[in-house]
This record gives sequence, C-alpha cells and structure tokens, in this order.
Amino acid sequence: MSVNWNQIYADHGEPLWYRVDTKEGIRYLLMVDMEGTLVSMPYFSWALLCRETPGNIATNISFTLRDGHLQCSDDKVKWNVRMLRQVSDHVESHKVVSWLPLKENAALQMDSLPSNVRRKIRKAGKNGIGIRVGGVELSDEFYRVYSKNMHKLGAPAMSAAFYKRVAEAFGNEGKFVIATYNGRNIGAALWLQHGDKAEACWFATLEDYNSLYTSYLLWWECIRLSCSAGCHVFSFGRSSEGSGTHQYKSQWGTRNIRLYWNYSHLPGNDGLNLGVIRIKFPGRDFLSGIWKNLPGFITAWLGPKVAGKFY
Repeated sequence: MSVNWNQIYADHGEPLWYRVDTKEGIRYLLMVDMEGTLVSMPYFSWALLCRETPGNIATNISFTLRDGHLQCSDDKVKWNVRMLRQVSDHVESHKVVSWLPLKENAALQMDSLPSNVRRKIRKAGKNGIGIRVGGVELSDEFYRVYSKNMHKLGAPAMSAAFYKRVAEAFGNEGKFVIATYNGRNIGAALWLQHGDKAEACWFATLEDYNSLYTSYLLWWECIRLSCSAGCHVFSFGRSSEGSGTHQYKSQWGTRNIRLYWNYSHLPGNDGLNLGVIRIKFPGRDFLSGIWKNLPGFITAWLGPKVAGKFY
C-alpha cells in the first residue's frame, strides 16, 4: 500500500517529490515546505528516497548527490534532509535509530531476545497487563496516554488530529497499540509499516505503572506485529546516543544506526510565530523545565505549535 503523505502534511500544504541525480541514477526525495525551508521528512526519523517515479514531482528545482554532497539547483533554497549518512557540511548527528533485525516469526524472535528481556515480558503478562490493537477508533485513547506522558517529560506533543491522520494515511499498515491494567490505559504506541520495515514512531507509558514492566510488553507487541507483517527490521525510533532511552533500547539486541540531519545552511535559533509576534526559543533543557509546570489546557493549545518546530 502507498502512504497518503498529503493527508499527513495537510497543515503545511502539498508535499512534493524532488528529483535527485545520483551516480546510481535518478532518485526522488519527498519534501515539505516548513515555513520557507524544504524538510525531508518532518516528524519522521529519516528521509524517503525512492527509485520509482512518483506523482507530484516538483518542476522548479532539483537536487544532485555527488561525492557525498547534496546540492540544490537553486542555492537560495534552504533545506533540511534527514538521512542515514552525511551529505552536507552543516549537520547534526547526536541521534541514533535503534534497529532490531527480525526472525521469520514471533516465536523465533522471542527465543532470540536476551533472557532478561524475555523474563520482563512474561512478568508484565503475569502482572495483569493486557494489550489491545486497532485502527483510528483507538486514536483518542492513544492520545490521552501519549500527551499525558509527554507533558510529564517536559516535551510538547502534536495535536490528536495529527496522530489520527498518520494512522489513516498508512491504512492497514498503521495501528494503535494500547496497554491496559485494571481497565485503565497505561501505555500506548503508534505502529507503522513501510515496505520491509516497521517502527513505533510514537510510544509512551505512564510512569506510575512502569514497575509492572508495561514498556516491555508494549514493545514486544509492536515487534510481534512486525514479524506477522513479514517485516525484516523493527525500529525502536530515534534517541540521543548514550541516553537512558538509548540504553534501554540497546538491551533488546538492536543495531545502532546514526542519523544525520543535514542542512543547506547553519541552523539558526528555533522560534515560534504567533501572528505578527515571533518568539525565540530558549535552550531545550530550559524549555522542558517550564513545560512540565504549565497547566494542561495551555500545553494542549501550545503543544502542536511548538512540537512542529522540534520534530
């Protein structure tokens, strides 16, 4: 199934495919105009560079990729391309994506996991945690868990409508996975498949229930779904190298793939436009500290406006 990218990026206008001339032949890069900067791809970890000729090809500009450098035919155009390799002199590379190679079926996959991980998955089941999997009918339940957890972490979330649009755009290859305990939702993930890879791009558990090993059972369900779909790789998503989140993912036996966020220019300070007012963002640690203490109704309104700048 082809993903309806127009639906995902509805708030930013129509995404376009840009021709990229490489030594290996012509490729196409999906990019979205984010306030004057072409970004591939907002909200996802790495760019979609395909061989097949897609629809909606941009005619005004194109790119070349030669000797490890990406160049635009118009040097005035600003761009940001998220790739698994460096293609610019201006790059951020402190993030890694954690990939888990998959076996032929879930039983073999379970047997291949480290014993400590298997033990915690089983323990979560014994603790009474249940799992529900569904489509857009579970989007509101996903969002209540996800947005609450993000607020506690001091990070903004996109709007509830955004995550619903993503699942709809992926069709049968997009599913919400909900962890429950005593009738309450305590964990949530959005699982997506694209080709032979699957990823839980958005994942959260409620801290008060983490002692029940919620995250282990929730991640396992995402992995099980990936095996059932015939995927070769499951991605735990991106994290800062060396962070606690990164170390947690590594215990599953993942391979670390470095992410390169390539820029055509030196990245400037992030800011937020509210009408005619432009607010410069302070450092992210400072912003995270104050975000945790804002009332929920403020973060619900401001979160999607801020999240779009960071993700």
